[in-house]
Amino acid sequence: MVFGKWFWIRTVEVWLTARLLASPSFHRLVGRVHQKVQHFRHGIPPEEMGGTNIDNNGPGLKKFVDYFREEIKDQFKGKPPNKF
Repeated sequence: MVFGKWFWIRTVEVWLTARLLASPSFHRLVGRVHQKVQHFRHGIPPEEMGGTNIDNNGPGLKKFVDYFREEIKDQFKGKPPNKF
């Protein structure tokens, strides 16, 4: 026998390893494990906790623009600026 049993075991091992590394589900699993380790070591980053809402263009921006328009109109009319 030219090839021993170790040759065939090694061949099957290489084939199985290649299939595992080509599998998308294996890479997703490794990615999730990596993410959990990073969260454990460094904490959860703010962008994954919902962010800071800086980009929120809700009623706050509209109120500011309305107030700014009103102040500009008052200045053109000669009224003194409002004090808070």
